[in-house]
Amino acid sequence: MATAVKEKPIWTFKVTGGHNSSTQSVATARGKSVIIDEPIPRGGTDEGPMPVEYVFMGLLGCTHVISNKLAHANGIEFTSMDIDITVKMDSHGTRLINPIDVPFPEVTLHIVAGYEGPRDGALQVVEKLRHHCAVSKMLQESGTRVTEHWTLNGEEIQTN
Repeated sequence: MATAVKEKPIWTFKVTGGHNSSTQSVATARGKSVIIDEPIPRGGTDEGPMPVEYVFMGLLGCTHVISNKLAHANGIEFTSMDIDITVKMDSHGTRLINPIDVPFPEVTLHIVAGYEGPRDGALQVVEKLRHHCAVSKMLQESGTRVTEHWTLNGEEIQTN
Protein backbone atom coordinates (compact mmCIF):
# COMPACT_ATOMS: atom_id res chain seq x y z
CA MET A 1 0.00 0.00 0.00
CA ALA A 2 1.39 3.38 -1.02
CA THR A 3 1.76 6.07 1.61
CA ALA A 4 1.07 9.71 0.98
CA VAL A 5 4.13 11.91 0.57
CA LYS A 6 4.19 15.02 2.70
CA GLU A 7 5.14 17.72 0.21
CA LYS A 8 7.84 20.20 1.22
CA PRO A 9 8.21 23.45 -0.73
CA ILE A 10 12.04 23.17 -0.82
CA TRP A 11 13.63 19.72 -0.80
CA THR A 12 16.76 17.90 -1.86
CA PHE A 13 17.05 14.80 -4.00
CA LYS A 14 20.02 12.84 -5.24
CA VAL A 15 21.02 11.20 -8.51
CA THR A 16 24.09 8.96 -8.65
CA GLY A 17 25.79 7.28 -11.53
CA GLY A 18 28.92 6.31 -13.29
CA HIS A 19 30.91 5.32 -16.32
CA ASN A 20 30.13 2.15 -18.26
CA SER A 21 32.14 3.22 -21.34
CA SER A 22 33.22 6.44 -23.05
CA THR A 23 29.67 6.97 -24.34
CA GLN A 24 27.53 5.06 -21.86
CA SER A 25 26.70 5.73 -18.25
CA VAL A 26 24.16 4.52 -15.75
CA ALA A 27 22.23 6.85 -13.47
CA THR A 28 20.16 5.96 -10.42
CA ALA A 29 17.50 7.90 -8.54
CA ARG A 30 15.34 6.45 -5.75
CA GLY A 31 16.62 2.96 -6.59
CA LYS A 32 15.57 3.19 -10.25
CA SER A 33 18.41 2.94 -12.79
CA VAL A 34 18.58 4.00 -16.42
CA ILE A 35 21.20 3.64 -19.13
CA ILE A 36 22.33 6.79 -20.92
CA ASP A 37 24.04 6.12 -24.23
CA GLU A 38 24.85 7.55 -27.63
CA PRO A 39 23.65 6.17 -30.97
CA ILE A 40 25.94 3.81 -32.89
CA PRO A 41 26.96 6.50 -35.46
CA ARG A 42 28.32 8.54 -32.52
CA GLY A 43 30.32 5.65 -31.12
CA GLY A 44 27.71 4.40 -28.65
CA THR A 45 25.86 1.12 -28.39
CA ASP A 46 22.39 2.71 -28.55
CA GLU A 47 21.27 0.88 -25.39
CA GLY A 48 19.54 3.96 -23.99
CA PRO A 49 18.48 7.50 -24.84
CA MET A 50 21.08 10.25 -25.20
CA PRO A 51 21.54 12.69 -22.28
CA VAL A 52 19.68 15.46 -24.12
CA GLU A 53 16.77 13.10 -24.84
CA TYR A 54 16.43 12.42 -21.11
CA VAL A 55 16.03 16.18 -20.52
CA PHE A 56 13.02 16.23 -22.82
CA MET A 57 11.64 12.96 -21.50
CA GLY A 58 11.70 14.80 -18.17
CA LEU A 59 9.83 17.71 -19.76
CA LEU A 60 7.19 15.29 -21.03
CA GLY A 61 6.78 13.72 -17.60
CA CYS A 62 6.71 17.08 -15.84
CA THR A 63 4.14 18.42 -18.33
CA HIS A 64 1.91 15.41 -17.68
CA VAL A 65 2.16 15.44 -13.88
CA ILE A 66 1.82 19.21 -13.42
CA SER A 67 -1.05 19.36 -15.93
CA ASN A 68 -2.91 16.79 -13.84
CA LYS A 69 -2.19 18.68 -10.60
CA LEU A 70 -3.46 21.88 -12.22
CA ALA A 71 -6.49 20.02 -13.57
CA HIS A 72 -7.40 18.84 -10.09
CA ALA A 73 -6.93 22.38 -8.70
CA ASN A 74 -9.18 23.79 -11.45
CA GLY A 75 -12.03 21.29 -11.25
CA ILE A 76 -11.33 19.14 -14.30
CA GLU A 77 -10.01 15.64 -14.93
CA PHE A 78 -7.90 14.63 -17.88
CA THR A 79 -9.17 11.41 -19.43
CA SER A 80 -6.34 11.19 -21.97
CA MET A 81 -3.16 13.06 -22.83
CA ASP A 82 -0.63 12.59 -25.61
CA ILE A 83 2.45 14.79 -25.72
CA ASP A 84 4.86 15.16 -28.65
CA ILE A 85 7.94 17.32 -28.26
CA THR A 86 10.08 18.73 -31.05
CA VAL A 87 13.48 20.14 -30.07
CA LYS A 88 15.80 22.38 -32.07
CA MET A 89 19.35 21.87 -30.79
CA ASP A 90 22.45 23.92 -31.50
CA SER A 91 25.19 21.32 -31.18
CA HIS A 92 28.14 23.67 -31.64
CA GLY A 93 28.95 23.20 -27.95
CA THR A 94 28.58 19.41 -27.73
CA ARG A 95 30.60 18.96 -30.93
CA LEU A 96 33.35 21.14 -29.44
CA ILE A 97 33.09 23.65 -32.29
CA ASN A 98 32.60 26.60 -29.93
CA PRO A 99 30.82 27.30 -26.63
CA ILE A 100 27.23 28.52 -26.90
CA ASP A 101 24.79 30.15 -24.49
CA VAL A 102 21.54 28.43 -25.52
CA PRO A 103 21.89 24.81 -26.69
CA PHE A 104 18.12 24.44 -27.24
CA PRO A 105 16.82 27.62 -28.91
CA GLU A 106 13.32 26.22 -29.53
CA VAL A 107 11.16 23.52 -27.99
CA THR A 108 7.59 22.89 -29.14
CA LEU A 109 5.11 20.74 -27.25
CA HIS A 110 1.99 19.41 -28.95
CA ILE A 111 -0.41 18.37 -26.22
CA VAL A 112 -3.62 16.59 -27.18
CA ALA A 113 -5.88 15.90 -24.24
CA GLY A 114 -9.39 14.86 -23.43
CA TYR A 115 -10.99 16.13 -20.25
CA GLU A 116 -14.18 16.21 -18.24
CA GLY A 117 -15.32 19.32 -16.43
CA PRO A 118 -15.71 23.02 -17.17
CA ARG A 119 -13.89 24.47 -20.20
CA ASP A 120 -12.68 27.42 -18.08
CA GLY A 121 -10.87 24.97 -15.78
CA ALA A 122 -9.09 23.41 -18.77
CA LEU A 123 -8.09 26.85 -20.05
CA GLN A 124 -6.58 27.61 -16.63
CA VAL A 125 -4.35 24.53 -16.99
CA VAL A 126 -3.18 25.78 -20.41
CA GLU A 127 -2.47 29.25 -19.02
CA LYS A 128 -0.62 28.10 -15.88
CA LEU A 129 1.39 25.06 -16.95
CA ARG A 130 4.46 26.93 -18.23
CA HIS A 131 4.75 28.70 -14.87
CA HIS A 132 4.66 25.53 -12.74
CA CYS A 133 6.52 22.77 -14.61
CA ALA A 134 10.08 22.88 -13.21
CA VAL A 135 11.69 21.46 -16.37
CA SER A 136 9.89 23.97 -18.58
CA LYS A 137 10.90 26.80 -16.23
CA MET A 138 14.54 25.65 -16.29
CA LEU A 139 14.53 25.69 -20.09
CA GLN A 140 12.75 29.06 -20.31
CA GLU A 141 15.16 30.67 -17.85
CA SER A 142 18.13 29.34 -19.85
CA GLY A 143 16.90 31.18 -22.95
CA THR A 144 14.91 28.42 -24.67
CA ARG A 145 11.67 29.47 -26.35
CA VAL A 146 9.15 26.89 -25.09
CA THR A 147 5.92 26.84 -27.09
CA GLU A 148 2.87 24.77 -26.18
CA HIS A 149 0.19 23.87 -28.73
CA TRP A 150 -2.87 22.46 -26.97
CA THR A 151 -5.82 20.56 -28.39
CA LEU A 152 -8.51 20.00 -25.74
CA ASN A 153 -11.45 17.73 -26.54
CA GLY A 154 -10.70 18.29 -30.24
CA GLU A 155 -10.53 22.09 -29.97
CA GLU A 156 -7.23 23.82 -30.80
CA ILE A 157 -6.47 26.34 -28.08
CA GLN A 158 -4.58 29.53 -28.91
CA THR A 159 -1.68 30.17 -26.52
CA ASN A 160 0.82 32.99 -26.19
